[in-house]
Amino acid sequence: MNLLDAASFVAAFSLSVLLTPTVRRICIRFGVFDQPGPLKIHAQPIPRLGGVAIALAILGACVIARPLPAGSAAYFVAALALVWIAGLVDDLRGLSPVFRIAAQASAALLLWRAGWQVPGLGTGASSILTTCLFVIVFANAINFLDGSDGLAAGVAGIIALAYIFARSGAGTQFPSGVAWSLFGACAGFLVFNFPLAKIFMGDSGSTSLGFMVSFLALAFCRSSGGTTPSLIFPLLIAGLPLLDAGLAVVRRLREAASPFYGDRRHFYDLLLARGWSPRKVALVSYSITAAMGAIGWIGLRLDSRRMLLLAALSFAALLAAALRLGSLRAERRVQRMKAQNAHTQS
Repeated sequence: MNLLDAASFVAAFSLSVLLTPTVRRICIRFGVFDQPGPLKIHAQPIPRLGGVAIALAILGACVIARPLPAGSAAYFVAALALVWIAGLVDDLRGLSPVFRIAAQASAALLLWRAGWQVPGLGTGASSILTTCLFVIVFANAINFLDGSDGLAAGVAGIIALAYIFARSGAGTQFPSGVAWSLFGACAGFLVFNFPLAKIFMGDSGSTSLGFMVSFLALAFCRSSGGTTPSLIFPLLIAGLPLLDAGLAVVRRLREAASPFYGDRRHFYDLLLARGWSPRKVALVSYSITAAMGAIGWIGLRLDSRRMLLLAALSFAALLAAALRLGSLRAERRVQRMKAQNAHTQS
């Protein structure tokens, strides 16, 4: 860690810790709450605009600890702003998934224009479409993960830490600063979001975190020359949210429902239904993400064939655990499991 990296972390952490209580008070003052409901795990209204504090902390860290954005870095700031604004509108008034995806795709186009793109596809339509899909998948995977206290912030922070250990953006200061800022902002937000949460980040926070994870992945691939291990590494360290999101899409399509129609069959819902506490769910999720990061770090030191084998085994283990847990199970079986657990505890 150099002085700029340290400054990025300290600035993001400090701003997050300072801004989050202020945002929480504003939410209480104006009645901006995440209300309890059938797709929620909380029983009381909780302030929901923590994403405002996270985004301001990250951008503030970039301004305080780094030179003002110029060139390609300015495209990153504009792209983050697009995703954040779309999420904020959704938090305040509701926004169609079509418009949210359009904002995420527009943000991806800005990254592509600045040179952060999926490597090996040239600069044509296939490169643009793949980069857009890449950003949209990551943004929504972290958004899907934001259904239990502390999950999205903790997992995104550990993913950022994995890029730091893997020397994300080697040779370029800006991606390194983004990784440290993301880690600091998530750590600061967890002071108030770790179970039991006093504030939620909302879509403005979760989609922004997902976007930043996708940016770090693209920056890492570019700085690493687009080798096979460097392409697999981002998928490995984000394996938990990516697999959970993929299974969510599969089971919703199987039931002829929209992929964006919420349900209570994410892995954390199923663990909570078995009687796990939100704190235990968060800590186990952090451990799995850290383990995937360690596996990815080891894989970067292997040849392509061994990295592919390591990744396949890791995803197979996660998939087997998810299927055993019941990630593709019908909703009525999940409800029966919850009822049986409640009866056991009574």
